[in-house]
Amino acid sequence: MYIEMKNKDIKNLRYKIWLLNNKKCPVLNKEIPFEKTVLDHNHKRIDEDYSENKGTIREVLEFRVNAVLGKLENSIKRSGLDKDSDFNLPEFLRNAADYFERGAYKENDKMFIHPKEVKKDPKVSKRQYNKLKKIYDKKAKFPEYPKSKKLTKKLKELFEFYEINPFN
Repeated sequence: MYIEMKNKDIKNLRYKIWLLNNKKCPVLNKEIPFEKTVLDHNHKRIDEDYSENKGTIREVLEFRVNAVLGKLENSIKRSGLDKDSDFNLPEFLRNAADYFERGAYKENDKMFIHPKEVKKDPKVSKRQYNKLKKIYDKKAKFPEYPKSKKLTKKLKELFEFYEINPFN
């Protein structure tokens, strides 16, 4: 049996479930103020019938948790994982938690840094370069702004001599 609720009824049910959960968010497993709760529900398409996993209220969650879970469910749908006949969301989440807890891959106590995470040399600020060029008072030719935007040896010497930070 399904009870089709009205918006005006949500607050009362939310409060009842929140109390039944001892004022805790079941995902965070900690007490949350009622004002930070939302009534979470399963989504269904217009062409689908109600079922335990379609259109029904699940629990009362902390509002940010609800947002994260919603984004997760939408991402799974967009990726097409939910179309795999053997896909099981709870099992997927348990395996994901185990995966995160394992941490970094190690080989002989060494860990590898992904190329996207390798620290990049800071770029020489064009503004600071122009400031240096303006106060430069030597006869020697002033070095060009490096196309790579990396600090050259000569520029480094000049920035240090004039006590100017090349990166601001």
